[in-house]
Amino acid sequence: MQTSRWRNRRGFLFAGATVTAVLAAAGAGLAAPAMAGPSAPATLAKGPGYPPPKGIYAPFINCPLNNPMMHEAMDTNGGGFAACTAGLATGGSIKIGNITTSVVENVDVQFGFVIPPGDVNFYPATAVPPLAGTAAILSTKPDPIPESLTTALGCPSSNATVEKLCQQAQANPSDNKVSALAQEAGQISNFALLSWTQPVKFRLVNPLLGTHCYIGSDENPVVVNPSLSIGPGGSLQEATDPAPTVHPDTFVLELIGAVASDNTFSAPGVTGCGPGGLANVAVDDALDASSGLPAASGANSLTLTGNFDVGATTTSEDPSLPQPQDDASGLLAAFKASTNGEHSVKHQITISQMKSLLSPRG
Repeated sequence: MQTSRWRNRRGFLFAGATVTAVLAAAGAGLAAPAMAGPSAPATLAKGPGYPPPKGIYAPFINCPLNNPMMHEAMDTNGGGFAACTAGLATGGSIKIGNITTSVVENVDVQFGFVIPPGDVNFYPATAVPPLAGTAAILSTKPDPIPESLTTALGCPSSNATVEKLCQQAQANPSDNKVSALAQEAGQISNFALLSWTQPVKFRLVNPLLGTHCYIGSDENPVVVNPSLSIGPGGSLQEATDPAPTVHPDTFVLELIGAVASDNTFSAPGVTGCGPGGLANVAVDDALDASSGLPAASGANSLTLTGNFDVGATTTSEDPSLPQPQDDASGLLAAFKASTNGEHSVKHQITISQMKSLLSPRG
């Protein structure tokens, strides 16, 4: 008789092993240029359909638990799984072409994922964006670019349009500063628990460059595939629900001190910068020349540091409970019942235990 993966899985919960290895990418390309921890301040609006969760669930303020896709993982035929992810990067740097920008603003990523019943491959799983849409997956604020606009434009310039911007930037110091704002440029794909693919675009923020000045676009994004690891002093632990009899098999996996890195992505040239129309072409070309864009794979890099959390319940695989169970509904109930000051039992676990906890029964 086949042994239930649920029994094997739950046997890991109290093993209390110390994390000694680096988190490696599990399967297809990775991602999440962002990670979040329980003590991290919320940077997104609360998710629709439930108040902001508290306690160990505090990071999951925008998980799409009311999306019907999240409720399709009921254990009707061979298992299924639904869970939330939350990431918060609080430091790091992004190099695109010749420009390196330090991450000083929190980068917050939120989405859910679903493994349908009967899917014996487990991953890659379907990533489900917040109900507000794919743009709500990533939330951050502009980070200042170290070089000035006049430097980025290669001032002085023989082109009349570019030279006019040079003079305006020199006359007003506030117009000579440039920031970069990361935005979502499409759906996350290839989610493989410790890895996924995420298309992004970077808006160059400056009053002289207009509101449509971007590196990357929805049609031609910067596609990042970072590998997630645990940095020095970091850990991987499981926090169980404070009321296990009310919310059985419900937990949060916390990757504390995580590092996301990628140096394989390419970057397109700048588009849409300047006063508008055909005049933008010269400005785009000037910015490209100074920034080394377009930039092929190997010329760019991403390193983000912070925390990454997965909230899940495995009631749909618990043979001691009436079946079918709806994981998303169970997790939503735990969110709604959460309070500040709860005492959750926490255990350090290994990477293999994490993967077992987040793989449905075959």
